[in-house]
Amino acid sequence: MVEKKWAFSLIEIIIATWILTITVFWVYKLIWENTKIINNSWNYLQVNSLFPTLEECINNIWFDQLLSSTWVIYNFNFWPDLNSCSTWTTNNVVIDNLEYNLIWTIEKTWVNFIDWELQISSSEVNTVTQKYKQLK
Repeated sequence: MVEKKWAFSLIEIIIATWILTITVFWVYKLIWENTKIINNSWNYLQVNSLFPTLEECINNIWFDQLLSSTWVIYNFNFWPDLNSCSTWTTNNVVIDNLEYNLIWTIEKTWVNFIDWELQISSSEVNTVTQKYKQLK
């Protein structure tokens, strides 16, 4: 009479371990990709939320001063208290431990308007550009 073996063979254990390893690897990869997508989404949201602030700052600077200036590209920065803004010698702003570069460029001017190109970039996000028309 042949006795039945109830134990697993070494090949069955190796195959089961391989399947579990591949499964855990793919779950880890899915979690990592999801985290990366969430972080990128947050960074782009931060950049896009700075555009209304830039537009408001442009409106608060005297229109005739900008229209008569010979400069075409302006660097933008906040005062250290983050309550006021101005053109500055540097264009780096640190918000939530991320450094943003904020640049305004005049594309076209006339007596009653200035067309601007606003650029925001950081080490986490490529340059995001938006158009803005300042009216007198």
